[in-house]
This record gives sequence, structure tokens and C-alpha cells, in this order.
Amino acid sequence: MLMVFSVMYLILLFVAVPKGDFETLSVFLVPAIIILDFSLRFFLKKNADAAIVPYLTLPIPRKTLILYIILSDLPRFWIWGCGLIYCLILCYCGVLTVLTTITLLFFILLNNYLIAFLKALMGGYALVVYPVCLGFIMVIMLVVNSLSQIFAITILTFAVLSLVIALFFTLKENLYKELNRIAL
Repeated sequence: MLMVFSVMYLILLFVAVPKGDFETLSVFLVPAIIILDFSLRFFLKKNADAAIVPYLTLPIPRKTLILYIILSDLPRFWIWGCGLIYCLILCYCGVLTVLTTITLLFFILLNNYLIAFLKALMGGYALVVYPVCLGFIMVIMLVVNSLSQIFAITILTFAVLSLVIALFFTLKENLYKELNRIAL
């Protein structure tokens, strides 16, 4: 469903814009894909805390449980499937390079973990900070576009790893809150 919605607005783009004009449009294409991906993930991604509750009664170490929940997002098809669709769109537009693809995949991971962190931290009130997070993504895009590709990939790697660490500690805190709630 996510992939269908992520491609719907681009179908109009391919129909309305002739193939020769994609070179001028390609400057706006990658940021538009990243912002569309963030918006779709924000409204369609489930809360990571909900994945913890069924496993609380099993004899699994809590650290293993949290790491499983965090790392279980990586092999899912909807991350890499969306990345493949976006790369096919960039290839069709003639702006696909190795560094653009790596940057796009890092932004997809950044979007995924930022939304998971935000929903784990805020819960039902995550919609309130949606404009702040969208602004954060836009600032990172601005910084990445002004630097060389190597520094941009380094910054994106650091951002993704810091969000994974922050998500780990947030889920750990939520796990203990859930255990205390169940114990009472």
C-alpha cells in the first residue's frame, strides 16, 4: 500500500512532463521523493511500542527483545521496496548515480528510524511534532546538498546511528514502564 501511494503522484509527473524536461526537474525530484517518503511513513508506520507487549511474558532477555524490534525493520520489504521504486524513478529521469542512490537509501533509513523514535517517544501526540520533524529532514537535506557527497554520507550515517541508539533507550524506558504497569 505504501509503495502504491508513493508512486501515485509520480505517475502524473511522468504523464505531464516531457522526457527532455526531466533534467531541469531532477533538481527538485530527489527532495520531493524524500519528503513524500517521510510523510507517508509518518502516517502509515505503526508504533514500535506495540511490538513489545506480546513478548513480555516470554523468557527473553529485555535487551535482546529491544534489539530485535529495532533491527527487525531492516529486512522488511517496504523499506527496500520503496528504495527500489525511488531508484527506478531516478533512473528513468536520468539522475541516478551511485552516490545519489546511497544518499537516498540513507534518507529512507533516517525517515524510518526518526518516525519510529518519534512515535515511541510521543505516542499518540506524535502528530503535534510532525512539522518539526519535517523541518529537521529539510535542514538535513539542505546541509547534505551543500557538502560533498562523502561528508553527506558520513553525516547521514551518524544521524541514522544516533537515532537507532536513541530509539533503543526510548524503547527500553517504555518497556520498563509497561512492565511496571502490568505488575500493578
